[in-house]
Amino acid sequence: MRTAEPAGTALFLKRWLRRPLSMGAVVPSGRLLAEALARTAQAAIEGREGHVIELGAGTGEVTKALLAAGIPGERLALVERDPELAAFLRRHFRGLKIIEGDAARLPRLLAANGIDKVAAVVSGLPLLSLPTEVVNGIVNGVFDTLPRGAALVQFTYGPSPPVPRRLRSSLRLVGARGRRIWRNVPPAVVWTFRKPAA
Repeated sequence: MRTAEPAGTALFLKRWLRRPLSMGAVVPSGRLLAEALARTAQAAIEGREGHVIELGAGTGEVTKALLAAGIPGERLALVERDPELAAFLRRHFRGLKIIEGDAARLPRLLAANGIDKVAAVVSGLPLLSLPTEVVNGIVNGVFDTLPRGAALVQFTYGPSPPVPRRLRSSLRLVGARGRRIWRNVPPAVVWTFRKPAA
């Protein structure tokens, strides 16, 4: 399994050692998981205008897969809270829109960066390990920015949906589960969540 380039992996590990609960994994997403997220995002934006927002872009493993899947760089906006990781992304993805800030304030971040249309959100954030109020802020913010029928693409390592049942119910979200990617370390599942169009 291919992972991030050595510099990216070392940086990710260093950030994980400092804040393990906010990183979710010791190493960046593996190639197969990144490709599954990108394929799901590509299918989700078919016929839709606007940006693809990547939350928790880290060292850019999912970003590379999104670009390789044919999503144009001018449609991507990467959101990363960690200043060191955001600086890494700026060095390695010149020309892409890198937004340094907290995904729990997504509508405000996007407005401040001139993004008013969103086609999909792809999240690499470890929702299952974050405090409930943070997850609520992130997911509510995502669906404040997405038009009805547009997708949040989110992966999880756990057996349950990564968006808690109570939050899914309050937002009336419909979830669809992908196949488990056994060759990822640890094995992962990609989910999509949508508010029905009608």
